[in-house]
Amino acid sequence: MNKTSEKIDFVVTYLDSTDKKWQEERAKYSGEKLDSRNSEARYRNMDNFQHWFRSVERYAPWVHKIHIVTWGHVPEWLDTINPKINIVKHDEYIPEKYLPTFNSNVLDLNLDRIEGLSEKFVYFNDDMFLNSDTKPSDFFKNGLPTYQFAYTPVLPIDKFNTVIFNNTFLLNQLNFERKLLPKKSMSLKNGLRAVLLNLYFAPLVLGLKKYIGFYPSHMPYPVTKMAFKQLRTNFSESFDEVSAKKFRTSEDISIWLVADYLKATNQFYPQNLKKFGKYQLLNEKANFFEIFNSKYKIVCINDTESDSNFEKSKELLNIALNEKFPEKSCFER
Repeated sequence: MNKTSEKIDFVVTYLDSTDKKWQEERAKYSGEKLDSRNSEARYRNMDNFQHWFRSVERYAPWVHKIHIVTWGHVPEWLDTINPKINIVKHDEYIPEKYLPTFNSNVLDLNLDRIEGLSEKFVYFNDDMFLNSDTKPSDFFKNGLPTYQFAYTPVLPIDKFNTVIFNNTFLLNQLNFERKLLPKKSMSLKNGLRAVLLNLYFAPLVLGLKKYIGFYPSHMPYPVTKMAFKQLRTNFSESFDEVSAKKFRTSEDISIWLVADYLKATNQFYPQNLKKFGKYQLLNEKANFFEIFNSKYKIVCINDTESDSNFEKSKELLNIALNEKFPEKSCFER
């Protein structure tokens, strides 16, 4: 089988935060004080998951399988007998000793354990919509996952940046020939802005002979099961400690580590993310119609606590999505 004809699966996580049984179980384990990493914005429903499937049907008909990771609930409208659909409950791929979990990092760090998952797969959050025609080479080119290689020092300005620090810390513990500034990092395919950033930080990186942190994208992640397995072998204690956390903590690592590892080992093909995708915070002032009528291949609409009028913003977003994807997909009943 040649590289362009290899199977590529999609994995997407789904949560129905209105599920009473899920709420009861979460409450049972959340006696500890939770910080903003576990805010309601991490869990609340956007009520537009059907549009994610409509975007996949229209813009990625080539996908081999779609694995839907869920606590146990499934949308009523989903056609679960569609041959491309695979429902994956947490207890079907995460070791029992880590369950139950309400930590998305635990879900993500064990994805390679999903039975039947293709070696190469693309990981989506349910707020990442395909927006125009895609092809497998948008995610895997010449057999390699597509990434933008851009250095960004870890800044102590946001609690979420502790994850970037933890990922980078582990990366610097690996005993391998470091590709601190591979030729691909200076390719214009990587994007002019990324090249300029890499040139700017080159003296620091080469002087320290260490990784200083990669720019984390809020885009789908093309990854390989082999990368997960290699990292879990090298950092079995860290993977175990994080997977044992019921909720997000400052000690977590994330799926970004897998992407960073593939960049650090030069197992990637350069991609200009600024041209590929659009990241937009959920906000009632955002022009969702304009965004979904753009030529971006991916659109991520991220829900955060900063949105003071969630219901209104969600309504405007879903009106735009319904205009973009008015017809039911083959994945709906």
